[in-house]
Amino acid sequence: MSVAPAAKSSLDALATRAKIGVIVPATNAVVQPEMESMRPTGVTNHVSRMLLPPRPYDDMSQYRQALETERGGLEEALELVLKCEPHAVAHGHSIHSFRGDRARAQAERDRLEALSGGIPFVTPSIAVLAGLEAIGNPQAIGVLTPYWPPADALIAEFFTACGYRVMATHGLEAKGPTSVAQFTPQQILSGFERLAETPGIEAFVHVGTNLPVSAMTAQIEVRLGRPMIGVNVATYWLALRRAGIRDALSGFGLLAEKH
Repeated sequence: MSVAPAAKSSLDALATRAKIGVIVPATNAVVQPEMESMRPTGVTNHVSRMLLPPRPYDDMSQYRQALETERGGLEEALELVLKCEPHAVAHGHSIHSFRGDRARAQAERDRLEALSGGIPFVTPSIAVLAGLEAIGNPQAIGVLTPYWPPADALIAEFFTACGYRVMATHGLEAKGPTSVAQFTPQQILSGFERLAETPGIEAFVHVGTNLPVSAMTAQIEVRLGRPMIGVNVATYWLALRRAGIRDALSGFGLLAEKH
């Protein structure tokens, strides 16, 4: 897929305010229902799925190599979802987004927006950074993921390169892509509580779009007394904002309700 000509957005009988395109890995069972649960009246979501090669979970050197080299079907999925003429596209795949530094993340977002023909394209990394900035830009963060140490290290390196102090990371070490969605609310809450044991954390961040955290955001913030920027909430929030939708998303934490 080459750089697209200027793309068209359109409203319809159900999408009276905006249409949001959503791209997810084929194995992801969480992004679609979570974003649907956040959808304002008059907005419709339209999902396109992409294939990703499997990662070896029993060999950490191969796992790291897979993270560095894998290529999926993102561009094909984007070409398909643009056919419904959305007002913004949200990318529901974390691990490739949190690489390098802010400049790299912005360049990748710009590349994908060019492929979208100028339709706003929201990547998870840029959305999480925007979410942190919106709530006052706390500098000391704790990061929860469903990943293994090689991926956690890449994510910590990204936030450090962006100027944040990563006080702690905790990966839940899912055994495969579909098992990420099987973590229970108690396991997820326990992961955040473990992070909270580290002194000095000002805010929590969740990375890993197939981990079902969004509906727990307000509970986590109240229980632990600090804001939490979850990747799916931040990505959908920013997609709505870039599509001109300013509704508060009640029940999904400080970012979605107040910004």
